[in-house]
Amino acid sequence: MTSYPILNWLEGRHDIYTRPHAVDLQSSVHRNLMANFGDENAAAAFMTSDRSFWRQQVVIRAQHVMRRTYAGTILEIGAGSGWCSSLLSTIPGVEKIYCSDYDPVSVQHLMPQVQKTLGAASHKIQRALGSFNSLPLADEADVVISIGALHHSENLYVTMKECFKALKPGGWLVATEPTLPDSETNHQLQARYKKEDPGSIKKYGRVTLHEENSDHYYRLSEYITAAHCAKFDVFPFVFDVAGNPSADDRVLADRKAAIGFAPNVLFPYFAKTPAKPLFDSLMLIAQKPLDGGCDLGHVLSGQGRSW
Repeated sequence: MTSYPILNWLEGRHDIYTRPHAVDLQSSVHRNLMANFGDENAAAAFMTSDRSFWRQQVVIRAQHVMRRTYAGTILEIGAGSGWCSSLLSTIPGVEKIYCSDYDPVSVQHLMPQVQKTLGAASHKIQRALGSFNSLPLADEADVVISIGALHHSENLYVTMKECFKALKPGGWLVATEPTLPDSETNHQLQARYKKEDPGSIKKYGRVTLHEENSDHYYRLSEYITAAHCAKFDVFPFVFDVAGNPSADDRVLADRKAAIGFAPNVLFPYFAKTPAKPLFDSLMLIAQKPLDGGCDLGHVLSGQGRSW
């Protein structure tokens, strides 16, 4: 069975939230990733690294929070290499996957190589060149997947709204992201952006400040606020070595591991090396309510009322 043709969701659209040169920088990253999927041995080394292992486990364990298995139509945003779409395509209940990214190098060259190396059911995967700030899908996806993509958003609320729109009522957003505590001040965050990215030479081929690429330092409250304002029901879980040592899959299935205002901070029990600090400390699971959700008209959502 043949693969779908590439969709161009950017055609005739201008994403005002894409930072200048961000696509060029991501193209450099994705060109470098080609070597990680050059053969099965290279791919195995990449997929078993601490970060890749963690991200795979998040996708697996998100099913406990959703209380359902992956099936139907899936949309992966900011997919990069598309390894997650490749693995999900092998699940019998999954019928179709939109694997999207705004970088042509990723969509045209990297994704097909990854699909071949990982043995994906490519006939289920529809590659799409597009921005997660302008998704031409409405009430279609059963699950939206973000593997370290949301922190590249220039406007979390807009991105969350687009994910919400793309989902069927009752559908789920599954995201694994780096995050910072709410105690981090604006001045502290600004200082982070002014620092040189220590891996920039390897990733981009030149010295780059953090403020030049599309990485953002979002605090936990900012992820949660954006999701709530987009009308999602939100289930956030933060993982830290100082978190609840009794954490297990049952805690995820209960959905609420915290009492009152205490956050859900859990020991990273499913990490490959649990004692090692994690790049992605936030597992954000959010559901589009069956009734389509309720807009409270809060100023935070940009929908404040005029009385």
